[in-house]
Amino acid sequence: MSNTTPEQNKALVLEAFDTLFNKRDYRAAERFWSPKYIQHSAQSTRSRRLFALIRSAAQTLRYENQLIVAEGDYVRAASCTWSFPTDKPASCLGSATCR
Repeated sequence: MSNTTPEQNKALVLEAFDTLFNKRDYRAAERFWSPKYIQHSAQSTRSRRLFALIRSAAQTLRYENQLIVAEGDYVRAASCTWSFPTDKPASCLGSATCR
């Protein structure tokens, strides 16, 4: 168990997603993801391809958090990803469990 609070953990997850998806600062984002991280999603095979997936996405793709909850070391974030200039989300089914 860590010495962080659920609020601190939520802030960390939001910072990680903003750094990767919105700022596209891949080098800075690496500090948030474990070298053992495995991507589990319909958009990617079960692999370490998250950074490659984001690099290949449209530069207008943006992450927008919809709901975030935490208990202990676990954080669950639900999101929409947007690809501007449209006013419609590319996906509102995004969800991540982080520890």
